[in-house]
Amino acid sequence: MTEPPTLSAMLAAITRLEPLLREQMPAGRRAARLPAPVVEQLLRLGLFRLWIPRRYGGLEMSLPAALAIHEAVAQLDGSTGWAVMIGSGGGLFAAWLAPPVAGRLFGAADALVAGSGAPNGSAARVPGGFRVTGRWRYASGADHASVFTANCRVTEPGSNPAPLIRAMAFAPADVKIHRTWDSSGLRATGSHDIVVRDVFVPEEMSFSVFTDPVLENGPLYRLAFATLTELPVSAVALGIARRACEEFAALAGSKCAPGSTVALLGLDLVQAALPRARDVVANAAREQHAQAAEVWEEALAGIRPAPHVGAARTVACVRRVRGLVTAVGDLVPLAGMNALQREDPFALAWQDLNAAAAHYSVSPLQLAEQDGRDIAARGRSYDLPVASSP
Repeated sequence: MTEPPTLSAMLAAITRLEPLLREQMPAGRRAARLPAPVVEQLLRLGLFRLWIPRRYGGLEMSLPAALAIHEAVAQLDGSTGWAVMIGSGGGLFAAWLAPPVAGRLFGAADALVAGSGAPNGSAARVPGGFRVTGRWRYASGADHASVFTANCRVTEPGSNPAPLIRAMAFAPADVKIHRTWDSSGLRATGSHDIVVRDVFVPEEMSFSVFTDPVLENGPLYRLAFATLTELPVSAVALGIARRACEEFAALAGSKCAPGSTVALLGLDLVQAALPRARDVVANAAREQHAQAAEVWEEALAGIRPAPHVGAARTVACVRRVRGLVTAVGDLVPLAGMNALQREDPFALAWQDLNAAAAHYSVSPLQLAEQDGRDIAARGRSYDLPVASSP
């Protein structure tokens, strides 16, 4: 059996992707999808196999190592980093499927999952499985997926209990892609709508990461699913924010203020703002890496964190991403009209950062209970600013 690549080898290979991304991604943004040459390289490097179990040829990589990869790819290009994060995250689902099914779906070198966690489908139980109809938004990587997964509300004949939520796996032939993704940031992620109409899904092609027993023993698959969403999105945001600071520094070194021959980088205002933003990014990185290490050590030890610990970690991710958006946002007025140009490198990073920060997993909405009663208490408990009632 071939030894899996080391993290350092993978990070070095990721660095070598930069010329390809520089050449290909403008066309990818115009087409709202990852270009085929980029997808081919990501597959070749195994970047969509980070969390597929080893028994199916996956890397089953540790949480800190996978987050380092998400961060590194996102620093090169936000859309590519997002695609790697989402695509590799889909590999987790193999741990909830019976081995014959998981091997068929995830064993191939080009295995790549796209889909949605929103329960926007209806699955009527029938003999041997389900008849599924639904439409889901934001299926990142839809153009290149080898399998789609999406959550559905299960309906049972002759009863009307509280709906059971289960994910269904679909073959690409059963899915219609509606090319609806037209965003300002993360444009090349191909996060289009997907639709299925009256598709039969066998029972063994359905699963729930919340109620079904996990079939893998590795520590990765013992982690809370929220952790496996929040920390990866935070890692992508961190990589993008670091790139934004780099691009602003390059811009400020070559651009002069109107009527001046002094580069922006020579102005006191910029000399204060850029180090401040870099400090925020550096502090966010330290916090992110420490949180990931702590979570992973718990998983290795078989420790299941208390609910309040998970809640505090959610808040930490939300605050970290909001801090990155604020820090980079302070540079935007100093960049002038460059910050509004569609293909300006700093503007691209700024738009990508905002798009990543819009994901629910790192949204301040995460801090509210469904009825909104607990947001003030959580805000006080974890030092998160809370808007007062009108």
